[in-house]
Amino acid sequence: MDDKASIIVVEDDRRMGLALQRHLTKAGYRVILADSGQSLRQAYRRTEADLVLLDLNLGNEDGIDIARELASTTSVAVIIITGRLDLEDRVEGLDAGADDYLVKPFEIDELLARIRAVLRRRALDDIPAGVVECGPFRLDTATQILHRNGASATDLTLTGTEARLFGILLRQHGRAVSRERLSNRGPQDPGDRSIDVHIGNIRRKLREAGLGELAISPVRGFGYRLILNGTDAPTETPAEPPIETQPAS
Repeated sequence: MDDKASIIVVEDDRRMGLALQRHLTKAGYRVILADSGQSLRQAYRRTEADLVLLDLNLGNEDGIDIARELASTTSVAVIIITGRLDLEDRVEGLDAGADDYLVKPFEIDELLARIRAVLRRRALDDIPAGVVECGPFRLDTATQILHRNGASATDLTLTGTEARLFGILLRQHGRAVSRERLSNRGPQDPGDRSIDVHIGNIRRKLREAGLGELAISPVRGFGYRLILNGTDAPTETPAEPPIETQPAS
């Protein structure tokens, strides 16, 4: 998928935008340049691109608001690129629904690797198109809506990344799922909190919607597990062997 993917680069620095376009085109992507939220929206309506590279510093526009808008109204993947160094800014960007975050200056090889990883996660997300069911819950992976049947019927809308992660956990309910499987990009950088932020957002949304039956718990040193309270869940043994973090004695 990624060698034919289309990417919208949202960058108000024309020199930076042209440089990114040159590198990405050389790597085999179709690239559209946008210098504002308005031109991004126009470009997306024309192309329905696969991924947006979004600079947060866009003059009077707030890149975080644009990321939040994309997450709530489209299924496009988003990688934030910015010169903001604070951890709070990174967390805020992921909270807004971005798939990944890269701080300037960066090497083009790292950017290309992150693009490949995000597109791979979107293409190989472990969830077939359609509906994932568990007890009274139904997750529609096309609309990204979680529905609870019964007297207290509830609909909960997730972002694309949240729906992907939650769908994996829902299908494997009761079993631990590794962080590597959730991220689909191999061993994790210890400082990478993107999965934790997305899982935290899902847990908050479940709590605010009153969906207490669904509990996502961390599995120390491994990943996460979803339990549907009040049902017979499969064994809680991890579905994959944990990665050794220390040499064996």
